[in-house]
Amino acid sequence: MPTEPSRRSRIAAFRYLNSLPLLHGLIVRPLPGAERIELALSTPAESAQALADGSADAALIPSIEAARIPGLRHLPGIAIATDRRVRSVIVAVSRPLERCRSLALDASSRTSVALLRILLARRFHCRPEFEVMRPDPEAMLARHDGALLIADQALRPLPPGLVIIDLAEEWHALTGLPFVFALWAVRDGGVFGMAEADLLHASLAAGRRALPELAASEAAALGLSAGEALAYLRENLSYELGEKERAGLGHFLALAAEEGLLPAGATPPPAWAAVAAVAG
Repeated sequence: MPTEPSRRSRIAAFRYLNSLPLLHGLIVRPLPGAERIELALSTPAESAQALADGSADAALIPSIEAARIPGLRHLPGIAIATDRRVRSVIVAVSRPLERCRSLALDASSRTSVALLRILLARRFHCRPEFEVMRPDPEAMLARHDGALLIADQALRPLPPGLVIIDLAEEWHALTGLPFVFALWAVRDGGVFGMAEADLLHASLAAGRRALPELAASEAAALGLSAGEALAYLRENLSYELGEKERAGLGHFLALAAEEGLLPAGATPPPAWAAVAAVAG
């Protein structure tokens, strides 16, 4: 009897300028083997939901979701992180943050919302009210004293007169640690093997070589020059998940638990490599 073809690995991710280096070998200039995956692009929150409900075998997810979704492993070595200033996770406010009565939150964000809550409590010592809204700065700022903006929306020019607070910069001032915004996570029991893991690593390697090309192709839509977009990719972002980044992630999850945003004792998931033979 003929054997049925094996199912392709289902991978969920989000397409912003900051994630394009990771996705370069999947969607910009597909590498050999990219045809073996089924890629779904949505928002960070929706990517996490796909992993949680089993409709994805692996996903690029907000880092806080790695501690909320059971049965996950993280793909070693890769993240969307920053050493200090990130530029693309900001709060734009019309008055000092300590005096803001209400803030609008980007509905597509999970990690950045948690980071903002931690910083408000521990660095700015205030607790304004929140409203979750579509990422439309004009509408958000018309209703509230400030707006949390992430990714491409945060990079676009904003109305004059606003004070811009970089959340990663404030995190570093509070902790001295890097911040991890997103990582690749793999669901135990899903269709994801060494070939897929190698493809994701190769995709990032290709993306790093193509940073000038990515910056030039995306800059105009963001209201940036190619040079500004390239500086953002090279200077404000890190795609490493090394010892310092893991320490920053662990401290973030611990503070999130203390603020009631995660269960007590929340920790990063173990590395996927430990179960690669099983998952493959």
